[in-house]
Amino acid sequence: MNIKIEDIIGRPFTFARRPEHLPCEMRPMWCASLIIIIFTLVASKTGSCSLKKLHVINWLLKSEKNSNDFAFWVLNKDGIKPEIRMDPTLDRAIELLLAEGFLNQENSKFNLTEKGNHSSMNLLSLEVFKKESAILEKNKKGLTETNITKLFQVG
Repeated sequence: MNIKIEDIIGRPFTFARRPEHLPCEMRPMWCASLIIIIFTLVASKTGSCSLKKLHVINWLLKSEKNSNDFAFWVLNKDGIKPEIRMDPTLDRAIELLLAEGFLNQENSKFNLTEKGNHSSMNLLSLEVFKKESAILEKNKKGLTETNITKLFQVG
């Protein structure tokens, strides 16, 4: 039995391509550039970040509400933990940065390579991520690996 969509809806059905705005966080180069800057602005003293930390930072940068929720939780850890959303586009951007030699992965931590450090300095000098940089500077003290671990603990 070969059923066509026209038989179901009773008239011809077609798809037409339409230009659609793609949010910047869905663009791989934008996301990869942001990840590089994250390492420079908020990485640990060893210059590394866990995958969970990168996801928290990515979530934090999505909205002012997220930033405020995180800042409130840092000051009141007995309160309700913010609900962190993992973003698969971040994982793809990390894979791209690893493949292109901007990041290294050692055990469960990522860090910038020399190429990544050079790119980060160039991006920061362009001041293209002013808003994101300000949010990261504001939340830097709370973005410790200890706090990140607490965010993902159950109970």
